[in-house]
Amino acid sequence: MTGSEMKSIRAALGLSAVQLGRAVGYTGGDATIAVMISKYENGSRTIPRHLERLLHMFHWHGVPAGWTSKFPADLHTPTTDEGP
Repeated sequence: MTGSEMKSIRAALGLSAVQLGRAVGYTGGDATIAVMISKYENGSRTIPRHLERLLHMFHWHGVPAGWTSKFPADLHTPTTDEGP
């Protein structure tokens, strides 16, 4: 995946660089996250394969609710009564 492809996916999702960074798991300040995404998009950093796969999944299926916020709600973990 190229940086321009990543940027196109981000634009198609309607996300800012910070929102995309948070969705893929980056933490820290907004400026730091924006710089990291910018480095991927401008080609100064190689996009890791796992990030490429996650971006494709987001493009095909959308970003799960709450994943773009600074403090997402805890992810639900099934209890033993709910099954796997």
